Amino acid sequence: MKFDYMVGAVIHDLKNQLQTLQVCELDAMQQIPARYHHLLKPIVQNTNRLQNDAMQMMTLFRLEKAIDFPFDDAWPHDTALDAIESMQIQFPNIKFVNDIAESIQGVYNDDLLQLALTTLITNSAQAGATRIRIAADAGDNEIVWHMEDNGHGFDQSVLNGEQITTKTGGSGLGLYLVDLIAAHHKADDQQGRISCSNLPKGGAEVRIHMPQHALG
Repeated sequence: MKFDYMVGAVIHDLKNQLQTLQVCELDAMQQIPARYHHLLKPIVQNTNRLQNDAMQMMTLFRLEKAIDFPFDDAWPHDTALDAIESMQIQFPNIKFVNDIAESIQGVYNDDLLQLALTTLITNSAQAGATRIRIAADAGDNEIVWHMEDNGHGFDQSVLNGEQITTKTGGSGLGLYLVDLIAAHHKADDQQGRISCSNLPKGGAEVRIHMPQHALG
């Protein structure tokens, strides 16, 4: 087996073990008295963070190796709801708003879009956001996802493309991964992309543009 595929197998195994650990932790939360939950919450939150990191590494590996992701009918409202629910334990002090109409439907990889949204949620939380709104518009054979927060916003150097991040110790991996996920969704002459801006009243917005019926 080639070394890079061995690395991929190890990451995949790590992801599965972390999923098992998450189940055990949630079961423990249900078994112990509520007055002790605060002792377990930091462990659960850190496990969730490691699980998200493992998912990012596995996805980057598969995208780099051009391994196919299945595309199917999906509903952005449900995708956003699943992403929000998976992050509420990690960020209990953030108010999440899902403003996506339940009628909007597309063809895309639901797991990839959930990962894109959870990655953006993490970025917003690190920027000090206490409120995150997710919306989506559909039209002209395109879905545009909107992730808005009330955090510190983007530094102008990031918006100008001069830097990929200004966070202390930041790598810029988050937006890079989201852009890769968007670009993986293609149809005819359309290809997914992201765009970023600061909101007039403060905070940041990231938009994911993708074909409504992606072919991969």
